[in-house]
Amino acid sequence: MKIEEITFDTDDKNLFLIDDLQLKADAIRYSILPKLEIINNELISRISNMYDFDFFQNCTIGKSPQFRTSKNQRTKPVTLDYEHSSIWVYGKRTKNKWKGLQRNDNKEAQITPTLLEIILTTEGISSIFYFGYIKNFTKETYKKFYDFLDKEILNILSLINRSNCKYQREYFEIFDIRESLKKNFVDNNYDILISSKPYDYPINYEKINEIILSNLMLFPLLNAFINISLGVDPNIKSDIEKAEKKFRSYYEKYFKDVQEKFNSLNENDLQAVRIKADTKIKIQAGIRWQVFKRDNWKCVACGRSAEENIILHIDHILPRSKGGKDEMNNYQTLCETCNIGKSNKDETNLRNNKAYS
Repeated sequence: MKIEEITFDTDDKNLFLIDDLQLKADAIRYSILPKLEIINNELISRISNMYDFDFFQNCTIGKSPQFRTSKNQRTKPVTLDYEHSSIWVYGKRTKNKWKGLQRNDNKEAQITPTLLEIILTTEGISSIFYFGYIKNFTKETYKKFYDFLDKEILNILSLINRSNCKYQREYFEIFDIRESLKKNFVDNNYDILISSKPYDYPINYEKINEIILSNLMLFPLLNAFINISLGVDPNIKSDIEKAEKKFRSYYEKYFKDVQEKFNSLNENDLQAVRIKADTKIKIQAGIRWQVFKRDNWKCVACGRSAEENIILHIDHILPRSKGGKDEMNNYQTLCETCNIGKSNKDETNLRNNKAYS
């Protein structure tokens, strides 16, 4: 699936509210996280391009929930009530790398305390920079990061504003941020949160692009914190200069063309869009997950699941254009490739396919 085709609708929003914990967990695992991974891969590609950055030298990817795949875990019923799904980039877990970090127990630090996250909740999709989720470092270690923030406060504020985010969801002015940082440090509360507003459902490519842009603009801060963790002086100004140099061409590539397409629509085009929207019959909320569950979260044609980097779709066995009804017995799960191959053919029930069974 191309990133331009990814959407999150009211079914995705309501997923976090349903009572069936197993169904919720499976839907997040097989439907939500694969889409977030595509979005995150696009973010990584743009980071590498804008900042001339070798991403996987020091960074890696994490996701939540982190579903375990051991046999024992698969057979246990789900007891956690997941309220979000997210994917993030952070310093990779490794040995003999993070020379700038010191743990309270004097053991070697193998992970950095900072991440850049894209998160989906009932409120929508958001961008988050978070520092402090690892709590076992010395005060001297945290002081390195806080001294850097105090020294580069003007650049930090510029990044926050450019990314359309807020510091701690409430502070805006330099004085407020500095005072907040000083108070937190004195109180041994080292958490730092910079976040965007949630873009509400339905979430389309335009909103996803805005979230990618927010994380792209916050990346110099993540890179600076990773450099501090490496024991290297952070050069945030260099990253900011790269961003400023390429921002205009980036904007034209990913935003201007989208806006021009909207502006070029004439009244006839708009009317056609309205008619299509009015006549579209939506699948009842929640039915999607029931169909995926019945079909074992696999494409009934080829047998592949979301764990094999595919996106699952709901298909009408008998197309609506040929009288097919919107009901469970007329739905089947297909991957994007098989769904395109089936197209608008007459009744094609693939649920007895050997690959599916």
